[in-house]
Amino acid sequence: MSVRAFYDELAPLYHLVYQDWETTVTRQGGALASLIGEHWGAGPHAVLDAALGIGTQALGLLARGFRVVGSDLSVGAVIRARHEAAVRSLPLVSLVADFQALPLRSSAFDVVLLCDNPLPHLDSEADIHGALAECFRCVRRGGGCLISMRDYQSPPPTGTVEVRPYGERLWAGRRYHLRQVWTWNGPRYDLSFEFTPAEGEGAEAIILKTSYLAIPVEHVAALMRSVGFAHVGRIDGRFFQPVLVGTRPAV
Repeated sequence: MSVRAFYDELAPLYHLVYQDWETTVTRQGGALASLIGEHWGAGPHAVLDAALGIGTQALGLLARGFRVVGSDLSVGAVIRARHEAAVRSLPLVSLVADFQALPLRSSAFDVVLLCDNPLPHLDSEADIHGALAECFRCVRRGGGCLISMRDYQSPPPTGTVEVRPYGERLWAGRRYHLRQVWTWNGPRYDLSFEFTPAEGEGAEAIILKTSYLAIPVEHVAALMRSVGFAHVGRIDGRFFQPVLVGTRPAV
């Protein structure tokens, strides 16, 4: 399925990826607020969350007084994020858009976020370069970009299958076993999210599929520099994935 279709189907289930999504929203919001403050100064920054998803990062930042515009390729994800913001009385501004071509003014934001590994969904390093150039366009001088992504190592042989269990989850009154299955094909891998009913639940399995490019963090850092970001650096141990930060030069 397309990336858009994958996230449209995943939107009502996405919170199940986390053992406790509400706690995760609070924790990630705090971690991002701290990183933003350290690199671009204190204050209620204007943030573009260009991979909004169901709002896992945006909701936490909004609760801390940040002004957030969220965009996502998936209509289903944006609808879910709007609902989650509304029930919390948080002022999320959101739109459906591809982060490779954002219908937003240049230099409009203090910080652009691309969190939870969205860039490797793209087909090539050239596509990632283009997406980063779009982030550069949208951020003001002196502002920056913050990216989180998986820490990919050398790809295993083609055909290798890796299973990553999440454990049991409860959804719509039924218990499911959740796992990811990665099937490698050179530098790319196909990913399946599998929601399998626990014994006796009498529901059908839900299997959603997408793919990723296993691009190393240091390659994305180099691409950030190539589009104009300065002071690009990697930060470990502060977020659930490695973080890259880069600043648009003030002059």
